[in-house]
Amino acid sequence: MKFSLYQECYKLGHKKIVWIAPLVLLVLMVITGYSIGYNQSRLLMATCYDAPDWIMLIIVVVGATTFSMEFQDKAILTLLYKSPNQVNVYLAKYLVMLGYVLLLHGIAIIFTLGLWGLPLNSRVPWSTIYLYHQPLWTNMLTTAVVNVLTTLFIVSLVFLL
Repeated sequence: MKFSLYQECYKLGHKKIVWIAPLVLLVLMVITGYSIGYNQSRLLMATCYDAPDWIMLIIVVVGATTFSMEFQDKAILTLLYKSPNQVNVYLAKYLVMLGYVLLLHGIAIIFTLGLWGLPLNSRVPWSTIYLYHQPLWTNMLTTAVVNVLTTLFIVSLVFLL
């Protein structure tokens, strides 16, 4: 299992789309900030500038290209043939995508903190009470956790297809 995880991390780390995706995410977050408007800054900050929707799109693209390239090159057959347990191959792919989802959500939170300082929207303190009578930072973290779980469900569906 450890070797399968290493292989998947190595393959994912050498794809250009994986390194370009955070920059695409930042551009999409800025576009969302401009398109939603100046008065909706609490909503933008609670949803990390709508990053979860963009992350889902990015993950589906990365996961689908990973699988399609392996099936196109017939590398998946070699992986399954040489592996002592075929479940470990798919589990390693799933765990690596889980790590990438968590990384993208962490990057989105960091980008949100950075965009908060820009004159993109009105400045709202993080302690402002917003949804469910909770501070804004609690809403943002809760939204991020729920979206990580939702994205994992979507990744599972992509892997089943």
